[in-house]
Amino acid sequence: MKVQHIQFSREKNAEFVAELKRRVNQYFKEKGISKQANFKMVLKTISMIALLLVPYALMMFGVVSNIWAHYLMWAIMGLGVSGIGMSVMHDANHGAYSKNRTINRVVGRFIDLVGGNATNWKIQHNLLHHTYTNIHGLDQDINAGVVLRLSPEQKRRKFHKYQHIYAWFLYGLMTLPWMTVKDFFQMVEFRKKNLNKGRSRKFWQEYTLMVAIKIFYYSYMVVLPIIILPFAWWQIILGFVLMHYVTGGTLATIFQLAHVMPETMNKLEIVDNSMEENWFVHQLETTTDFARNNWLISWYIGGLNFQVEHHLFPNICHVHYKRLSQIVEETAREYGVVYNNIPSMMRALIEHGKVLKRLGTVA
Repeated sequence: MKVQHIQFSREKNAEFVAELKRRVNQYFKEKGISKQANFKMVLKTISMIALLLVPYALMMFGVVSNIWAHYLMWAIMGLGVSGIGMSVMHDANHGAYSKNRTINRVVGRFIDLVGGNATNWKIQHNLLHHTYTNIHGLDQDINAGVVLRLSPEQKRRKFHKYQHIYAWFLYGLMTLPWMTVKDFFQMVEFRKKNLNKGRSRKFWQEYTLMVAIKIFYYSYMVVLPIIILPFAWWQIILGFVLMHYVTGGTLATIFQLAHVMPETMNKLEIVDNSMEENWFVHQLETTTDFARNNWLISWYIGGLNFQVEHHLFPNICHVHYKRLSQIVEETAREYGVVYNNIPSMMRALIEHGKVLKRLGTVA
């Protein structure tokens, strides 16, 4: 079983693509700066890791003994996990953190230490999502099973008319199945689809490594707290679930605001496994920037509110996206190419809710 291959046009809007690449390269050349991480990125990395480990240490060393403070620590850890995912390992697994492949590989493995799997993530995100953005059947990031309809190509069911209400609750549940069962099934699925070819390790080695890391993860995140902390086992489990609910809600919402929006949810014309549009323009048509001037949001979510720039130049560290967004927008305007941008986070949330309602009611 192989993934269907979609061929994008090379000729259409080729001048726009060439000029955009030239201007971006010229920017880095004129500034004399690297496309990879800078000192601010290193500080952010430390901050995100601290957001996870400091609350954990406060609990484990008995500094926090009140049950409600205990739950607060888990919630803060959830912000740390999502921060590591969006701001640290994300760049590394795109090769954008450092010019050194070993550093990228090590930092990219941070996802394993917070419950995920770097190998699966790279296939699902780098290969499928970035190549086939918003294409039903190929981009797994818009596939939430039958419970949510996130694409006009998916079958609409009667209960979807309420999804603009219940979707927000379900977003928080995203990482729990991912950390428990999804990774195991997904690795097997990717093998069947020949998506894991070219990996340095054989399948059984990668699978064994994943099992070992999962055991380590649940040992330090669940078993050790149950043994050490002065709370009932179910209170520890509840805290663990709370952490993942915060993480899942944050990650899912940020993704939806970038891709499941009014301008990006259009039916795509695919004829004989080919698309008429250029891949670069396809990314512009299926991706949205939001809250570009909100520095706090940009800092915490790793520049994923500059999703357009990330999709066009995933090998460039997100600390450069704000300046690149000006270049991309100006070039797109000159060549008559669409550029999706929503000014605020609140407006983006409202627009996403409207899309959920539309997809739930219109066939």
